[in-house]
Amino acid sequence: MSRVLITGGNGFIGSHLAEKLEAMGDSVTLFDTRFNGNADAVHGPKVRGDIRDYSAVKEAVAGQDAVFHLAAVSRVAWGQQDPYTCWTTNLLGTLNVLEACRKSERRPALFYASSREVYGEAQYLPVDEDHPKMPRSIYGMTKLCAERACGSYADPSLSPSLHPIIFRFSNVYGSERDLPERVIPKFMTKAILGEDITLYGGEQVLDFTYIDDTISGILKAFAASLDGGSEVPGQEFHFVTGRGVSVSELATMIVALTDSGSRIIQSPANDFEVRRFVGDPGKSHKVLGHEPRVRLEEGLKILRERMLPIVTDA
Repeated sequence: MSRVLITGGNGFIGSHLAEKLEAMGDSVTLFDTRFNGNADAVHGPKVRGDIRDYSAVKEAVAGQDAVFHLAAVSRVAWGQQDPYTCWTTNLLGTLNVLEACRKSERRPALFYASSREVYGEAQYLPVDEDHPKMPRSIYGMTKLCAERACGSYADPSLSPSLHPIIFRFSNVYGSERDLPERVIPKFMTKAILGEDITLYGGEQVLDFTYIDDTISGILKAFAASLDGGSEVPGQEFHFVTGRGVSVSELATMIVALTDSGSRIIQSPANDFEVRRFVGDPGKSHKVLGHEPRVRLEEGLKILRERMLPIVTDA
């Protein structure tokens, strides 16, 4: 049994990860600014705290065998609206976690949740982990700088040093715990209610990844790190499908799936949004044995069933 801390543990990915870890027999502590129904099924301690508060982070990290750092300002649009909060949360918060892990007696394994946004506009497809990184958004810049901070803590001149494992997520979906502002839950809600769906651009081609596939990749990396696999510490991994679907096609799929009368309305795209991203899953498959299993069509059907009672009862 491992003692595990998840920052941002009340969130979409964090709460699902916590449930899986507890089912495996691990002891899980959640750290977040607030808790709601997302974490009701998690039995371990729930610590209310701000990732920007080093003393709170240090106390939470103490005694842990592994730390999954998921806490963040987690939407591109929010970063554009409030750059200061995005920078302090995503960069200072990550520095606090790095320093707390480095100074902890147990030297926990550290896993950092980054994003496809670090790449910016793709120069080639599919995008592998070595693709040049030129973020277009404030959020993407904060994530890239936090990755660089993780790399700096691996410097062998530091005593002790850390070797964080970096995950780059891509449009994870598939649960009612997701932020309602994000594209798939927003489209699904509007389709169920028969409301117009507005596309900001619509030509964007993205790699949508089901939550269970994302969690499976995380757990494979966790298991590999516990086994002491030399290939894993300090590495970067995509958990992606390798399939690109346009936002316009996505909206059409959801409208058809829900038998909705929603109209699809075109609107100009936001300047800070990436137009094309399809990830290369090759490295995570080769090193971790990870393989995505849920196609978008299947994942959307599951999400529809999860969201229907919530949306219609609201």
